[in-house]
Amino acid sequence: MIRRVPPPLVAFLAILAIWQVLSVGQPAYLLPGPGVVLTRLWQLTAVQPVLWGALQLSLGALLVGGSLAFAVGVPLGVVMGASGPLERAVGPYANAMYVAPVSALTPLFVWWFGIGLEPRIATVFVFSAPVIVLTCYRGARETPRTLAEVARVFGAARLQIFTLVVLPHALPYVVTAARLGIGRAVKGTVLAELVISITGLGELLSGFAHVFDTASLMASVAFLILFGLVLQAILARVEVAVAPWRRQAA
Repeated sequence: MIRRVPPPLVAFLAILAIWQVLSVGQPAYLLPGPGVVLTRLWQLTAVQPVLWGALQLSLGALLVGGSLAFAVGVPLGVVMGASGPLERAVGPYANAMYVAPVSALTPLFVWWFGIGLEPRIATVFVFSAPVIVLTCYRGARETPRTLAEVARVFGAARLQIFTLVVLPHALPYVVTAARLGIGRAVKGTVLAELVISITGLGELLSGFAHVFDTASLMASVAFLILFGLVLQAILARVEVAVAPWRRQAA
């Protein structure tokens, strides 16, 4: 019995084939072939683990900024969804920060905090907090009214409705917010280091770009994509464990 090839694998192989065709006859600094990039990725991760060392330097800003965004964004978003006055007061600013050009704010953070860890943490926080706030807000806001009304009929107070009805309904959205936030945090980390160019992955990417080492640059980008996908896959497992009905619905 012939097994059906998964569509993502077909798409990946098609991309590699198109990439290989386009790279034929091109100089290495312009468009290296997929084989060259994969070889360079192996060299930078296994032979000389340069990327792992750069990632280790970047993890401080990623973990601190992402954790702060989660710690602030989750309660703010859930309470916004459960409180109309807070939603009207804070909602426009959360939406404004979501669409704000964070890359333009990073130089301001450098002026305010210097060129240490603080501006990178601030960039990661601003990059990931709005999406966490808005996702958690949506989870709390979409709590079925009937559930709250039934709880109210049985004599539940507002705080009990919030803790026993709104929070359980918003919990899967909190995990989704973490998935979206970690992806934004990775982007924010690299963005900050590219602008500041003092350490970590940003410094490595900038160095490769300055010497036109396109293969190493593309290999580093592939490494970042794989790192982000692994983190999101872990959180997806957590989401299924927290809300198994979502998988069944899908």
